Amino acid sequence: MKKNPNTLFSFYHKDILRSLNILLSQISSVNNQTLDLVRLNLVRLYLIKTYRGRAQAFGKPARGQRTWSNAWTAYNSNRVIRNFIAGVQKIMRKDAKDEKIDYKRLKKKFKKKSSNLVSAKKAKKLVTIWF
Repeated sequence: MKKNPNTLFSFYHKDILRSLNILLSQISSVNNQTLDLVRLNLVRLYLIKTYRGRAQAFGKPARGQRTWSNAWTAYNSNRVIRNFIAGVQKIMRKDAKDEKIDYKRLKKKFKKKSSNLVSAKKAKKLVTIWF
């Protein structure tokens, strides 16, 4: 195969093909590729903001099924998209810095307002006394 890559697989003997199949199946799994495609499709539907993507994000059936008695199947099968959303929200929370409240500054701010009101009242009294 290395010397002539253009040869067809039907040219080789079945034993060689079987051993090649076993070797390739040990290197990578063929069965998980369909699950990855389904996951990516669900994430795509959610990101382009379709009704089906939104419904699956909530864990509801998206094709008109009943939700009163048998929606658990949809809820469990839509775990992929809900895990994706939870992971993104977790990352967003890490990136967002919490705003710290400066209580000393707030205390000074409110004291100044109250002291300004008192001084304004005193000024009015002084003004009224002179007139």
